[in-house]
Amino acid sequence: MLSSFFGGPDRLTKLANNSDQSGFLRELASTDIFVLSVPFDTNVDPESLTEDQLRKIIEDSVKELARNDQGFKPFTYRTSDVRTLPFFTTQKLATKFMQSYVNRVRRIIPFRSLRLQGDAIPSIMDVADRWLLNSETKHEVDVTSSLQALFRALRKS
Repeated sequence: MLSSFFGGPDRLTKLANNSDQSGFLRELASTDIFVLSVPFDTNVDPESLTEDQLRKIIEDSVKELARNDQGFKPFTYRTSDVRTLPFFTTQKLATKFMQSYVNRVRRIIPFRSLRLQGDAIPSIMDVADRWLLNSETKHEVDVTSSLQALFRALRKS
């Protein structure tokens, strides 16, 4: 905990980089993680908008994100035909990813960040081929496909 306070990796990230896969899986199952959702697609280039159009999109996004009657669909992105699901150990790292991603794709994206118990991951992670812990941050860890399969199997038993 102290190392994450000073900008170092948190316990889950340290365990993900450790050879003890069982330690990572136990920690993941008992830790809160953050996943992203985009409840609707704006896919708008902000440079083509007037100030009033941009303001309207922001207002509509805030109203839509405040609604609680929508289903949850995890945000994924593609790189080289691989669908990647980013998830995060802290809200701060999720926010860094959102900023980085929006700047990279140069689109308006109404992200919503949701806190989940780690043991819920198998129920949502089937939408992706790849799990990326703390994506696009200095604490990024690619969760191997064998580790994903092991985690799913352990959670089913």
